[in-house]
Amino acid sequence: MAQITPLPYEDEWLRGIFENAHDLIHIVRTDGTILYANRAWSNTLGYHLEEIVGHLIFTFVHPDDLDAYRSYRQLVIEGGRAPRSHSFRMRTRSGRSITVEGAISVRREAGNVLYTTGIFRDMTARLEQEAELRRLNSELRRREGDLTRILEGAPDAIVIIDRKSTVLYWNQKAVDVFGWTAAEVLHRSLNDSIVPERYREAHQRGMDRYLATGEPHVMGTTIEITALKKGGQEFHVALTIAETSFEGEVAFIAFIRDITEQKRSQLELLEQSKALEQSNAQLEEFAHAASHDLKEPIRKVRTFANRLRETLDSRMSEKETGYFTRMELAAQRMGQLVDDLLAYSQARPGEGLREHVDLNELLQDVREDLALAIEESRAELLATPLPQLQGNRRQLQQLLQNLLANSLKYTRPGIPPVIRISAGRLPCTEAGLPLPGDCHLITISDNGIGFEQKDAGQMFQLFHRLKRHEGYSGTGIGLSIVRRVVENHGGRIEAEGRPGEGATFRIFLPDRQAPPANNPETA
Repeated sequence: MAQITPLPYEDEWLRGIFENAHDLIHIVRTDGTILYANRAWSNTLGYHLEEIVGHLIFTFVHPDDLDAYRSYRQLVIEGGRAPRSHSFRMRTRSGRSITVEGAISVRREAGNVLYTTGIFRDMTARLEQEAELRRLNSELRRREGDLTRILEGAPDAIVIIDRKSTVLYWNQKAVDVFGWTAAEVLHRSLNDSIVPERYREAHQRGMDRYLATGEPHVMGTTIEITALKKGGQEFHVALTIAETSFEGEVAFIAFIRDITEQKRSQLELLEQSKALEQSNAQLEEFAHAASHDLKEPIRKVRTFANRLRETLDSRMSEKETGYFTRMELAAQRMGQLVDDLLAYSQARPGEGLREHVDLNELLQDVREDLALAIEESRAELLATPLPQLQGNRRQLQQLLQNLLANSLKYTRPGIPPVIRISAGRLPCTEAGLPLPGDCHLITISDNGIGFEQKDAGQMFQLFHRLKRHEGYSGTGIGLSIVRRVVENHGGRIEAEGRPGEGATFRIFLPDRQAPPANNPETA
């Protein structure tokens, strides 16, 4: 058996070259066992050298390329006419595939093959760049081919002018919008066709200023302005201008949209908004007057019913006493209904939403208002610090009061209520609100009777009461007020119920920067 001569890497100067090379260099026995691998193997494939040396080189070749690699290597070993280079894929320790290219040579002694050496270069980045370049070239050719069709089929009028405002391009939509054909405006100044006379001097000054200083006063932004049709009619357009090039020269492209109908719609919407504001104001005045007019008869019904009960108490039968009780409860519920309707009408959107509100202070006020109910039910309120925000103080207090009163009302017999109130923050997009920045999350949960989750959407409807709640007093307005307040503040509310275990309400409110409490702007 032939003796194997010392391997090349045993010479220090060769070893230094091998170890500092960027290419993958290896020495492999004829059976495929790796005798030596340089540091590039470890750096490129992510394996430690002890995981490489002593292992079969075939284990590092991608399975789909293994047969081709074996054939190439065997051809080299047998002295056949092998290609000068061979490329194949290898697998990194992370499972990623890389492509290498290089060649194998054979070391023989006395006619026997001692080992093979290989030098391969990682071509992955180059191949990816070449593929990306091919894709970009293909995309560029496609875009160049489609550009005319895109411009001609665009929904906006597209006009290209040079630095002297001479028209270089005029698409079909521009013909439709302005009435001028391309032949009539090309190579003429834009001022001679669509720019109203009062804007012409300012237009040219703006062009000159941008070319001299690069200051983009109008460039890249959309403005609303008026333009001229061929017959001289002036109309509203939305205009966006950007710098471009045309046949190698600096040019400007304008996207122009006829917004005449939009302007008309805006005017109508403004008029309707004013009418709605006036109607809301009248409705609130009516609600105040109606509540006052209704509450007085209700008060008299309760007063006279109480006097009759006192007068006839000893002479009434049990059945008659029951009639009086039902009448008093009906009057009490009617009074509550009037109060709730008034509160619902007052929870109007867009009103006083810039007040500085400390929810901790509001919660303390609500505790005091509900002190008797808390004491009678032996309720426990557990609250973490709540945020400060901008909003309507009266509405937000009504929100907290209604939710806490709801938890104090729908309790399980014999079990004191435990109400937990906590706060947090999260991105508004995660809260289901298409807004930038963060939102506040206010969570109120209890251990009451709960509800079926399928009923969660119904419980916020005006006058709607769940069957599970029929044995409890209420008007079906409280949670409607809560939802209205949340929506007035640009937020959303969701409810989660567990029958016999409790309910959880989550309120998501946008985080507006709350001004200091003594800011005169909030007065």
